[in-house]
Amino acid sequence: MKIGWRTIKTALGAVIAMVLAYELHLSHWATAGIITILSVQNTTRYSFTVAGLRILATVLAFVIAILSFWLLGFNPWAFGLFLLLFIPVAMQLRLQEGIVVSSVLVTHFLLQKSYSWHWLVNEFNLMLIGVGVALIFNLFMPSLLAQIKGFQQETEAQLQQILLQMAQQLAGTPDVPTWQHLGALLTVIRKGNEWANRQRDNQLLIENDFYHSYFEMRRNQYEMLRQMQSNLDQITLSLKESAAIHELLTQAAANSANPQKIKHLQKSVAKLQTKFDQGPLPTNRAEFESRAHLYLFLLDFETMLTLADDFYAKVILMEK
Repeated sequence: MKIGWRTIKTALGAVIAMVLAYELHLSHWATAGIITILSVQNTTRYSFTVAGLRILATVLAFVIAILSFWLLGFNPWAFGLFLLLFIPVAMQLRLQEGIVVSSVLVTHFLLQKSYSWHWLVNEFNLMLIGVGVALIFNLFMPSLLAQIKGFQQETEAQLQQILLQMAQQLAGTPDVPTWQHLGALLTVIRKGNEWANRQRDNQLLIENDFYHSYFEMRRNQYEMLRQMQSNLDQITLSLKESAAIHELLTQAAANSANPQKIKHLQKSVAKLQTKFDQGPLPTNRAEFESRAHLYLFLLDFETMLTLADDFYAKVILMEK
């Protein structure tokens, strides 16, 4: 049985919250621990969002609860009226994160048959202790960089494999499983982006979007690769330009993360496009269609390189 970091934080936080509430002589002190359990979140930023929403929901709940108990007395019917009014208003104000916790606190008014200032302060302090302890513990999040870098390396490997397979297909190799690797590439990009977002949301004072931007760039490149493969599948003839594009794809596979090499590849693609434009016209329909698809393939390849070049230019600018 493996005990995770979040489980440890939740258990320890709940104990500390209950001890604090008990030492402050608050009634229903165990509720502070329950609030802590419900407030420990996966990311630091989201935990602050939840804390704010629950505090606002508590204020709203107390106002509606006082009105309900004043009208109907301290009985289940009054609590039912409270829920009837509180839930839709909280949903309308997007305070749904605080509905359950606030409702539990309101039951203490029902049990004590009082909403005096003493009980209002008691319940609000329970809320503050519960969310406060959870916030403190959520400041300590393990770094996810090792996992993110693993996804980055896997992305690079898949991208390299796809470009090499496209080069092989251009060279006449049949049945190259490029589409299968494209699916694997998309999966690892999505996972990497998810972990990158979690890492970013755990950094309150440092804004570092490098990995998020990286996986977004690769996601856009994936779309270009799909279009490239679709055009590649439509090429039925061996064309003289295929050898030059084969060489460019091989170079791109080896240098997909090298900003200087990417710029060199962009210039090579531009020269090849000029040769395309100046070349002789096709002599038959099959050659025309194959040349058209190869030209579209080259345009998408150029866009893919531009996406990487823009990304690395932005990174270099941020480092200055």
